[in-house]
Amino acid sequence: MSRQTLAAGVGRVEITPPLTAPHAGWGAQLHELPDGVDQELLATVLVVSDGLETVAFCELELVILSRAESDAIRSAVAAELSIEPAQVRVCVSHNHAGPPPSAWNWTARGEAALAGYYALLPAQVAGAAREAKLALRPARIGWGRGESRVAVNRRETAPDGRTVTGVNQRGPTDPEVLVVRLDGIDGEPIAAIVGYTMHPTFLGPTNRLISPDWPGHMRAVFEQVTGAPCLFAQGATGDVGPGPKGFSDDLRAVHGLGAQVGCEAARVWLNLDLPARTYRHQRVWESGAPLGKWSSEPVAEGMPSVRGRAVSADLPLKTQIPVETARTDVDAAQARLDRLRDTGAPANEIEAATFATKRANMTLFRSTTYSGMSAAPVEIHLLQVGPIVFAGVEGEPFSELGKRVKRESPFDATWFGGYTGGWAGYVATAAEFPRGGYEVETSPFAETAADVLVAATLSALHDLANEEGRGR
Repeated sequence: MSRQTLAAGVGRVEITPPLTAPHAGWGAQLHELPDGVDQELLATVLVVSDGLETVAFCELELVILSRAESDAIRSAVAAELSIEPAQVRVCVSHNHAGPPPSAWNWTARGEAALAGYYALLPAQVAGAAREAKLALRPARIGWGRGESRVAVNRRETAPDGRTVTGVNQRGPTDPEVLVVRLDGIDGEPIAAIVGYTMHPTFLGPTNRLISPDWPGHMRAVFEQVTGAPCLFAQGATGDVGPGPKGFSDDLRAVHGLGAQVGCEAARVWLNLDLPARTYRHQRVWESGAPLGKWSSEPVAEGMPSVRGRAVSADLPLKTQIPVETARTDVDAAQARLDRLRDTGAPANEIEAATFATKRANMTLFRSTTYSGMSAAPVEIHLLQVGPIVFAGVEGEPFSELGKRVKRESPFDATWFGGYTGGWAGYVATAAEFPRGGYEVETSPFAETAADVLVAATLSALHDLANEEGRGR
């Protein structure tokens, strides 16, 4: 089989949960179920083939998926497309205004609806993959970079000296807006991928509506301007958030935040020529004023490669508390929360108990997953689509890690982010461990894990580049 013209197709399915399923999962929220829908949640699948290999990019507007849930979706999509699971990328936007993670259900109310919701996802996403497969047509690809400064570092030092999740205007962020454009040979848009690094936590504990948060509103604005179905690639956003307006229920403001990123992405998209062209001065055209007339010609297109690869890296772990201790703490916290809700306790007491219950469940998750282990295998997934490689990990890496991977990658265009193939927790830089805070304290990983992850990702990228000598 020989490599042929690039082909691409896109499919989409709505995955908004019922209002009978639990909502969000903030420790400080007072509600259990949502009151309505701000904007529908979507799962979008892009299928791309170069004649030798076919890959699928699956993006869901959810908070996290477990490794098992991600693998189930990956297997269903792979079966539908007759490809290997490693050729399927499953990632989420990390949206905090949809259903909570299936494993962190702090309330029995809506439990059956939530379980049914997650059980249906593999079939739904596989259906979108089938739609994308049926829509495959010859395509051209291009990419570009923009910049948005709306995101801020969220590792704030509060007045009492604690490290809190808030606003740190001097901390590191990653302002890059990556845009990948896929058009048909006729010039009609097929799809676009937009990458940006910012936690979707604009909508917070008081928001009672299902929403895709800012990435969904970015998508809506981008699609309105360009006409191209948009997939979102979250970056290394472990320490990056939406700034001082975040953690609210201000729908107008979250729409505006998404629009800012969407407009920048649309600007980049509109400036891309497919195929790429070179321009040169042709002549002076006398028209009252002497006009400089330029001409253009297309740049010779190389034969684009499409590849999907998965490797594993063993990340060093902290020591976890005993599983039975963690389970006892969860039972006690849940019983207290149920009692306060049943008796109509004051809001501040319910908030505190909800927070304690969520933290206890997170600790139990870490204990049951990693107890007795000194290191944990974490998947690094690579998806190459023409000149761009998307590197994704099943965790929440800090932004400095993403910038380092992109800077040292052998490819001209590399995107690095988390929430791909599952969820394993925060991966903080060693420099941030002395400060503590939520991201460090809830992570299962030791302070050396960040360097191990970066080294393993760069090694995998170099191996991919060496397969065909396509690195720069």
